[in-house]
Amino acid sequence: MESENESAPQTPYRIEGMRIFNKTVTASIRAVPKAFNHYAPIVNDKVAQKSGKKWGIAQALIKSYLVSLLELLKQMSDPAMIQYLIKESERMIPYFVCFTRYTREFVKELLRLFGSASVDDGVRILALLSLRRLVSLSPPEVADIALKGIYLTYVRNSNVKTIANLTTIQLMRNCGVELYGNDANASYQHGFVYIRQLAIHLRNSMQLRSKESFRAIYNWQFINSLNFWTEVLATYCGDRAEEQPQFCATLESLVYPLTQIILGVARLVPTAKYFPLRIHCISQLLRLSSATGIYIPILPMIIEVLESPEFLSRRPINSTLKPLSLDSQLKAPKEYEHTRVYLEIVLESVFGLLADAIAAQSVRIAFPEWVVPAVLQLRRWRKRAGKSWSRFSKQLQGLLEKIDQSSLMVVQQRNKVDFGPANLTGANQFMSDISIDATPIGAYASSLRKVKAQQRATMVEAEMEK
Repeated sequence: MESENESAPQTPYRIEGMRIFNKTVTASIRAVPKAFNHYAPIVNDKVAQKSGKKWGIAQALIKSYLVSLLELLKQMSDPAMIQYLIKESERMIPYFVCFTRYTREFVKELLRLFGSASVDDGVRILALLSLRRLVSLSPPEVADIALKGIYLTYVRNSNVKTIANLTTIQLMRNCGVELYGNDANASYQHGFVYIRQLAIHLRNSMQLRSKESFRAIYNWQFINSLNFWTEVLATYCGDRAEEQPQFCATLESLVYPLTQIILGVARLVPTAKYFPLRIHCISQLLRLSSATGIYIPILPMIIEVLESPEFLSRRPINSTLKPLSLDSQLKAPKEYEHTRVYLEIVLESVFGLLADAIAAQSVRIAFPEWVVPAVLQLRRWRKRAGKSWSRFSKQLQGLLEKIDQSSLMVVQQRNKVDFGPANLTGANQFMSDISIDATPIGAYASSLRKVKAQQRATMVEAEMEK
């Protein structure tokens, strides 16, 4: 009869402490893919031998390893270890692709990490890189899961609470835009569906015109959804249109419906309380128009804000409230309504957008004529509101001077051309060798953007120190 010591299970190895555990895991993860590559070598990002005796031996082991890897990703909480696991998991992507079930689970896990509030931005970037490679090697159904998942994850996490988390939301948006650059047709299908959903929500709100219906539109998730699609279209129909012409050709038809939605949202509740939301919408339209070269009538929306009774007929309330950041607001807090501090911040933002919108057209051949109606309205505003808003009246005078200088620059360039009005090709290439920032109004707009960026950086820093 065996003694109790002899019958007890023997444990030849014990792992004590997180440090030893981490080292053991990292060593195993580093070594296992090399062993798999002997039995199932990877050639051009694909498993070369998915049949035969060697694959038969390795298949069960690979499955077991992938399951363990996914379980580790789910349970790990240390940011450094999560980053290491994602990096090493990327080496296993060709093996993941061999098993549809595990591929789907890997996508879901990467999306969970991408949207987790407990991880840092480094984890999000690595998750995006792995997702992008996984999508490029996987069948179309995996791409659909990833595209849908990253958009919905972004929307769920896009509620702006403070100016500090704007950076994370911006990063998530940039990551989502990058993933949508893998497949033009899939991106179009998802864009069409989600932009249509936004349009339906807006239509319902315009028909019902109730507080509840307005809340369905006037919230950060809706506005940041518009921001997402604005950035997708501005990137692939503008910034990278020459690099990926097939994307531009496929996605360009979505620019018009998205523009109409943004215009509708901006004018849904045209009150002074929602000036911040209107400014966000104008910024989106300006980004879309500047990137794609498609003309969008932005100036009338900007001048509508300036011609509000808040600036022309109503006396602002003096207040000792601290300045408000419109970047993290969709509406004015109640205590800020009708106050001078709030309206001054609105004017600063409006003047920046005004300069950007005019600068975007400053190298067009028709700029001197196009800008005339806006100049007349701005001079009228300065005459009517100049005494109440003296600081901005002086700033507007400087803006008008830069417009005049830019108009003179365009006229001088027009005197050098040798084609007529019917030559659209020549007109479109007019001043194509001159940067917008090289024009007087362009340089002025650029300086305003730099000042705003510095102010925002200061506010973020102050928020982080709290």
